[in-house]
Amino acid sequence: MLQTIADATYDIVQNWGGYAPHAICLLRDPAIIATMVVTNLGVAAAYFMIPFALWRFLRRFDTLPFRSVIVMFVVFILACGTSHVTKVMTLFLGGWSYWLDAAVCTVTLIASLGTAIGLVRHGPRIASLAGRLITRPA
Repeated sequence: MLQTIADATYDIVQNWGGYAPHAICLLRDPAIIATMVVTNLGVAAAYFMIPFALWRFLRRFDTLPFRSVIVMFVVFILACGTSHVTKVMTLFLGGWSYWLDAAVCTVTLIASLGTAIGLVRHGPRIASLAGRLITRPA
């Protein structure tokens, strides 16, 4: 089945022009392609579940300090998950899907940097708050 998909996609791309699908670089080996599809989609599924849990947490606690850092994590993790989906797309589509992957990776870069800067900026205050909560007598 995967071999049929790889062959059909390769033929479409050759007639379409542009870049070949990434599966060609993987020797069109069904085992490698299946592994790439399953692992990337599995990681994407996990990445999409984490922001959902964080978002539910944010909605439950309206006065939570440092909400902006959690929101940055939500955006960053969603972008990471989306990049795994676009990796699968480039396996089969080639052409324009490389541009989509590049755009998603650019968004991921910006979200990563923003989240890192937010953590560096707010990290000492977050650590201080966490320290006070942990050392508070029961």
